[in-house]
Amino acid sequence: MGILSLVSKIVTVISDEINTPESFKRGQQFEDYVEKYLFPPNYYDLTEKTHNYQTNSKHYVEASLNPDFKFRDRLTKKEFYIEAKFRTNFYKDKLVWCNEKQLARYKYINQNTPVFLLLGDGGKPNWPEYISLIPISKAKYTGLFASFVDQFEIEHEKQVTSKVLWSRI
Repeated sequence: MGILSLVSKIVTVISDEINTPESFKRGQQFEDYVEKYLFPPNYYDLTEKTHNYQTNSKHYVEASLNPDFKFRDRLTKKEFYIEAKFRTNFYKDKLVWCNEKQLARYKYINQNTPVFLLLGDGGKPNWPEYISLIPISKAKYTGLFASFVDQFEIEHEKQVTSKVLWSRI
């Protein structure tokens, strides 16, 4: 690798870092936590993943309209989607996690393949204080009350097991 191509790569990395909005950086940190810690390869096969901000800002990938991850449970062989959202706080006791179009799309996908909403709240995106795993069939609104979200809380220090996942449906 020549010095010019190395400098070009460094400039690209710095440019991507500067131009990526903070909300997307936090989202990426949370998605990394979800993929590596909550749904690790020893329990789940990763079959699909939405593209990152840099890829979609250059040429939008339509598959990015799907939930963030599609996994296959190694124990049951069932496939499912995870839509991962990190929020730092509730507003008027509600956590707004999507818009009406997204909710309709996730519910449509859920007709064939289970979709779960994984909400991280508090702490940092790479280590949230609270995690809730909610079947999309039960998430009827774009804004969810804290009392509802709390019903689906899981331990944030543990990997999601097949038993925990499928007991939600």
